[in-house]
Amino acid sequence: MYHHIDYGLVDGVDVEVHYRPSFMYNPWHNRRLQRWFTEHAEEQFRNEAELPDGAGTIHVPTAAFNVVFQLSHVYNHLLHEGVGLRQIIDYYFLLKSGNNNGKLKYLGLHHIGGAMMWVLHDVLGLPEEFLIAPRDERRGRVLLAEIMRGGNFGMYDSDNIKADSRLKKGLQRFKRDLRMMRYFPSECLSEPFFRTYHFFWRMRWN
Repeated sequence: MYHHIDYGLVDGVDVEVHYRPSFMYNPWHNRRLQRWFTEHAEEQFRNEAELPDGAGTIHVPTAAFNVVFQLSHVYNHLLHEGVGLRQIIDYYFLLKSGNNNGKLKYLGLHHIGGAMMWVLHDVLGLPEEFLIAPRDERRGRVLLAEIMRGGNFGMYDSDNIKADSRLKKGLQRFKRDLRMMRYFPSECLSEPFFRTYHFFWRMRWN
């Protein structure tokens, strides 16, 4: 895959190795996002957190990094699979910690950012001083409807449940793009071109 490797089972646990934190279909926004990840990589590798009960330390992303990463991850889920409420609650507490980022429009995340701010503020009550973008009610209601409709990975979306073959999954994704295109045109219009590029990229790298 373009951003992770299915490593298989390790001690009974299914492992994915993500060598890119996230990605976008729009090539210009994706290039900016990958550059931003690279610019902030060393800071993430140095950041450590203590595990409970003296179990040691692990390297974790900084909260400032997560403001961008988690939002791009939610965007990917919204457009391609389905968003769970727990992802939104995670973002609520991330912003409640007082972190901000002024790069959303540059990275192509302003539409999903506005939608997220509407859900966090108008539905979940996040105080306005913690918002990182202007609230977008129109897109926010679309985000909320998708959360309620399908949940994480679209587990409760009847279209997803019926998509039990590669062809059906492709058709379901196309239908989802058509449904979302009026709200998030940049990503939806770019997806077919990215899929074509990804096909040949996978052939090249086997």
